[in-house]
Amino acid sequence: MAAAAAAAAAAAGNRGKVIEKSLPPKRGKLDEDSEKPLQEETGDNTKNAQKDKGLLVEVRVNKEWYTSKVIAVEVNKQSVRWKVKFDYVPRNTPKDRWVFKGSDDVRLMRPPSPISQTPDTQQEAEKGPAPMEPDTTQPGTSREVTDSLVTMLRTMLRYFFPPAFRIPKDDVNSISAEELVAFPLKEYFQQYESGLQSLCNSYQSRADTRAKAVEEKSNSNEVKLKEADEKLQKLRTNIVALLQKVQEDIDINTDDELDAYIEDLLTKGD
Repeated sequence: MAAAAAAAAAAAGNRGKVIEKSLPPKRGKLDEDSEKPLQEETGDNTKNAQKDKGLLVEVRVNKEWYTSKVIAVEVNKQSVRWKVKFDYVPRNTPKDRWVFKGSDDVRLMRPPSPISQTPDTQQEAEKGPAPMEPDTTQPGTSREVTDSLVTMLRTMLRYFFPPAFRIPKDDVNSISAEELVAFPLKEYFQQYESGLQSLCNSYQSRADTRAKAVEEKSNSNEVKLKEADEKLQKLRTNIVALLQKVQEDIDINTDDELDAYIEDLLTKGD
């Protein structure tokens, strides 16, 4: 009973007291302010890197440069990686791959060289444009020139098209200007030269075969001519021997004398 009374008294004494709990230390305003620029910088880097999507770049594969397009971007603390999709690559080569931005195997597509200006045009540019209505015909003219060049290049590609080229010949009719820029001309001309060399070798082989046949026929004719000449000489000898049996005093020493004597006999007989 005494112990229970003491416990009750202790509980009653603690009712008015506030139990203190340990709280985590408050973060200072300076710490929060120092983290914000780092987070903002990381976010800005990611946003800037995502702007690389759609870039036209060249990637080196097996010591050859191939045109491609950035289709995805991956950012981490140390580097930025691009996923590129190739326009044309050799057979048995993946159509896309991951590459590190800024590496020696990646470079931006070279922009077209600026049109050189003559001194007159430079002076006019320095003076500024003359007050006149804006020229709305130039864009159309530029498009017409581009379309004409594309049509001309298509015609040239079809004219020299290698028979076994990996791109179908009919696809050239619908190829765009951008695809023409990325067209694998090196591989195209290598196959064209290979086919041309094969054709030349075929013609040379045919010519050699015909020359050999003509030579063999000429040798055969020479043999036949020699045999005919030998038969003719043998026949002349027999005729002279026959005439000498008929007329012992006959004197024939040459082929011409024999021919004249036979012709004379035939004339007298008529």
